Amino acid sequence: MATKDSNVDVTKVSPNQEYIIARHSRMVGRVLDLVEAALPEGSQCDKFKKLVQVPLYDFRNEMLYLEDKGLPTS
Repeated sequence: MATKDSNVDVTKVSPNQEYIIARHSRMVGRVLDLVEAALPEGSQCDKFKKLVQVPLYDFRNEMLYLEDKGLPTS
């Protein structure tokens, strides 16, 4: 798992990382559309959408780290 001191250098984005980011963005959009379709509008829906995004972006960051640095040692 990537830690804060081992972040990927965002100034050097590889084609593979661009692909990961683009696919992840489309996936997040689809997930949020499904959440909106399943829940009535309101503050609970908005809060749920924000909560759902946290593990999705954590996973994306792990995949970017994996693509940049390889498998973590621990």
